[in-house]
Amino acid sequence: MNTVNENKADEIRELCGNYAVENFKNGLNCCESVYNALLRAGVLKNVAPETQAMCIGFGGGIGLSGHTCGALSAIIMACGAVYGRPDPWAVPAEERMAEIAGKYYRRYNRVVHEFESKFGSTDCAGISAPYEDWHSVERRKNCLKLIANSAKLAYDILQVPQEEAFQLPYGENMGGNT
Repeated sequence: MNTVNENKADEIRELCGNYAVENFKNGLNCCESVYNALLRAGVLKNVAPETQAMCIGFGGGIGLSGHTCGALSAIIMACGAVYGRPDPWAVPAEERMAEIAGKYYRRYNRVVHEFESKFGSTDCAGISAPYEDWHSVERRKNCLKLIANSAKLAYDILQVPQEEAFQLPYGENMGGNT
C-alpha cells in the first residue's frame, strides 16, 4: 500500500474509533456504537443503515446477561454484513457445512482470538469483573476505550480480502481445524 493509501486507511480507522466513542457517549449501547461507527465512516458500503437495528439486544453482553461482549458482536455482524454468504441455499447441500468451516469461519475465529488477546475476555462479565459497580465511571471509561479499539479492530479485519481470509489459520476451535 502506498503512503497516501496508508494515511487514508489510518484516518478512516481513527474515525471509526472516534465515532464509536461519540456514539457511546450519546447513549448508544456498545454494539450499536461500534456498528454505527462503521456505517458512519463508510466502511460498511452497500449495507443498509437499518441493519443497525439488529444491535439493540447485544448491549451488556446480550440484554445485560454478561455474556458475549456487544462490541465483539458488532464486529461479527459487520463482517457478516460484508463477507457473509448472501445466499447459502445456492451452495449444494452436501457442501454447505464444509464450506463454512473450511472458509468462512476462519475470519470470525481470528476476530474472537484477537479480541480476547486485546481485552482479556470475550464476555461482558469478564471484561467488567474488575469493577464492583456496573454503573461506575471507571467501568464506563474502560468500556469506552474497549469500544473505540473494537471499532478499529473491526476496520482492520474488514480490510482483509475474502480470499485471504479463507486462508487464515485457525486459532483454538471446537472442530480441531487448522
